[in-house]
Amino acid sequence: MINKIIGTFLSRLLAMMVMFTVVIINTNTFGASGTGTLGLFLLGFTMLQILAHFIGGATIVYLIPRKSNFQIITLSYIWAIFINLIGVFLLKQFKLIPLDVVWELLILSLISSFFFIHIFIMQGKEDIKRYNYYQVAQLLVLISTYEITLLVFKKIKIKAEIAHYIHIFIISYFIPLLISYRYILKHIGKVSYDGFWALLLEMGKLGFWVQLANLSQLMNYRLSYYFINTFAGVKPLGLFELGTKLSEVVWIFPKSISSVQYAHIANNPDKTYRKQFTLSLFKLVFIFSLLAILILMSIPNRWIEAIFSAEFSQSRNVIFRLAPGIVFLSCLSILAHYFSGYGKYWINTLSSLLGFIFTLVLGLIFIPQAANRGTLSTIECAATINSISYFISFIFTFVIFSVHTKSHLKDFILSQKDIQIFKNEIVGKLLLIRKKKRE
Repeated sequence: MINKIIGTFLSRLLAMMVMFTVVIINTNTFGASGTGTLGLFLLGFTMLQILAHFIGGATIVYLIPRKSNFQIITLSYIWAIFINLIGVFLLKQFKLIPLDVVWELLILSLISSFFFIHIFIMQGKEDIKRYNYYQVAQLLVLISTYEITLLVFKKIKIKAEIAHYIHIFIISYFIPLLISYRYILKHIGKVSYDGFWALLLEMGKLGFWVQLANLSQLMNYRLSYYFINTFAGVKPLGLFELGTKLSEVVWIFPKSISSVQYAHIANNPDKTYRKQFTLSLFKLVFIFSLLAILILMSIPNRWIEAIFSAEFSQSRNVIFRLAPGIVFLSCLSILAHYFSGYGKYWINTLSSLLGFIFTLVLGLIFIPQAANRGTLSTIECAATINSISYFISFIFTFVIFSVHTKSHLKDFILSQKDIQIFKNEIVGKLLLIRKKKRE
């Protein structure tokens, strides 16, 4: 298991490093207002991707070995086209995205939807090496093309615009998508429409609860973006966006562990072990998240100004207000994946919806008032509301977990047994891997 955790962690770390580099470039190139505009654009893009995965998405991994590949690909493509057209139209009508990049959003979302369909097929075929290759390739195309473009622009004295970055973002998905068609055409299988509609219903049923949880979780995380943009403007949103992105770096390790925990629990029938294993990971993640957020909070303001420009000095206040919520959400990820391992996705959906409701209500009440007091008050208020909503989601899942596993508060205190599990499951297996490599 440890090699899977390390592999997942390293791939997430690479993705984080690439996107962190992009954030540094964007903040220095476009400033707070441009960063806020990009934040809205990427939020709309993420929403469209979640909707596109209601039919298809991760359920492809489960269905590819069992059903007609041709029908899975066809249904996934039809749904992706349909939902992206409808989704972009609705986002435009409600003015939830920058109106000058609507077509770019549609093209990007369609291309990336097709790209993810392809790599989920690779995952379903257990071609993990190729699956990882294409994801890394997309990131490398993005950062290399972006840096080369900026160097050329600087040399010929052209000012970089937000649209330029979005076009490069589109290219970064289009190139690996184009290459991946060679693989997909080999595995498309026999053309048949028998059971076509039954498969559509099955794909929808499998994807509904998972993607509803993801959508409600996204709105729990990002609903404040719309409130800040509406009541305070795009510049405060840019400051909030940077503070949020920096805070969420802490989630890399918890998400890496929880993704492996999910498969580990799903394949282990021992209920006692599932409980103890989850509790041990919960404590490990709590300690890591607490230490990581404290380190993040100790970063001097002058460092943020030096890296991202002086315009973003107030983003540090967002980190301080989000800090408790980040720790709660890190621990929540472990409890949530415990229930995912049992197939109880509805618990995670209710948890996210509960947090979303609190964000909605508190945001509508307090963010307009905070906006009247200025930018700093607005972003601090939004960050505080997010922390509260994360806490509410955590408490809900914590109580359900405690009842389901008959756990008591003392079970959440670090014990000798947890240290032993950590040594056996992680340190021990890591040393064994090193030993085998030497041999």
